[in-house]
Amino acid sequence: MLVGLTGCSTIKVVYNNSDDLLYWWVDSYADLQDGQKQLTRDTLTELQRWHRHQQLPEYIALLQKLRAMAPNDITPAQVCAVTEEGKTSFTTVLRFVEPASTRLAVQFKPEQLRSVRKRFDKTNKDWRKDWLDPDAEDRLQYRNKQALNRLEDFYGRLDTPQREVLRRWLSESVFDPVLSYAERERRQADTMQTLQRMVQEGSATAQAQALWHGLMERALNSPNERYRAYNRELWQENCEGFAKLHNSTTPAQRKRLVESLQGYENDFRILMAQK
Repeated sequence: MLVGLTGCSTIKVVYNNSDDLLYWWVDSYADLQDGQKQLTRDTLTELQRWHRHQQLPEYIALLQKLRAMAPNDITPAQVCAVTEEGKTSFTTVLRFVEPASTRLAVQFKPEQLRSVRKRFDKTNKDWRKDWLDPDAEDRLQYRNKQALNRLEDFYGRLDTPQREVLRRWLSESVFDPVLSYAERERRQADTMQTLQRMVQEGSATAQAQALWHGLMERALNSPNERYRAYNRELWQENCEGFAKLHNSTTPAQRKRLVESLQGYENDFRILMAQK
């Protein structure tokens, strides 16, 4: 969850422009046309308004929980409990936009479906470049660098033994890029098939709504039992790894973490008061 937070210096700017950023992201996939553009902008404006008043208070409560934990040693169970709350919050957002997502998807034209497929192919190429093409050692270095940069944003510089804790955590990981990529392709194929069926519906009927809801459910909970087991194991492993890393930190590093979390909480309070 720490890795997912944008830097304190930019979070307010990013959040206040999130409707535009998300619009450009959707448009980069679907090449929005005519009335689809206004529908998407209206939906994202409403999403930001709702999120500001309904979700940010939950984020603040979660940050307060993290701040209370930060000065002490923690257990993997505590880490997993907090990250589960974050996952639940994300699911709530998906549920909120389901009706509008359905209304948009049924309006797609064949050329837009081709645009989505083309975008998938491009992002897959980038994903393979980062995670499949490198050998195991290069991939480990890449993961280690990413994690180290974000952790040091919160704790300050990690010393050599702490860096070794991080490297051991990642080097012993069950992370499997081949299995992860296969799930990525499954989701994309599922998305294309679902969109095609929704386009055939032609309007946001109950059937179309059920199709979109089912797609979101399968994205959150893969029908592939092997992947679900792998994902659970990876989740637990990361809870254990983060707890071990945190427990190796000094009082000064934990103090910095508390201050960083307080900074995010302050930013979220400011964002809540706006608009």
